Amino acid sequence: MPGRIGRILITAIAVEAIAIIGLVLVVALLGPSDPDAAQAYAERVGYWFGPAAGFVLCVVGGWFVSRRLSERHILNGLVLGAAVAAIDIALLLVSGAAFQLIFVVSNIGRLVAGTIGGWLASRGTGGAA
Repeated sequence: MPGRIGRILITAIAVEAIAIIGLVLVVALLGPSDPDAAQAYAERVGYWFGPAAGFVLCVVGGWFVSRRLSERHILNGLVLGAAVAAIDIALLLVSGAAFQLIFVVSNIGRLVAGTIGGWLASRGTGGAA
């Protein structure tokens, strides 16, 4: 069991890190060169990029953590989604971000996406969910 939990935690951290790196790359490549304008651009783009990237990466992560298991694929995908949502919520709290409804929707999306990834893994192995 510790191996499974470790894989979930490492994948959850990777999902959040990749989403953040993706936003930084979008701002660096497509954003304005002025630092203040780039900050405003990052906030505007991040409003939609963060939830979309989080969803897609949680589907992939849910599949990844569940693909080699013989059972409980969906549960493991859900746990991955919960771990990513917990990291995201912690980052929001630490950053002092004001509450926005998109944060709730985004983190529910992470739970759903991880579950979908686990379900996809269960279909690939022919195993039970």
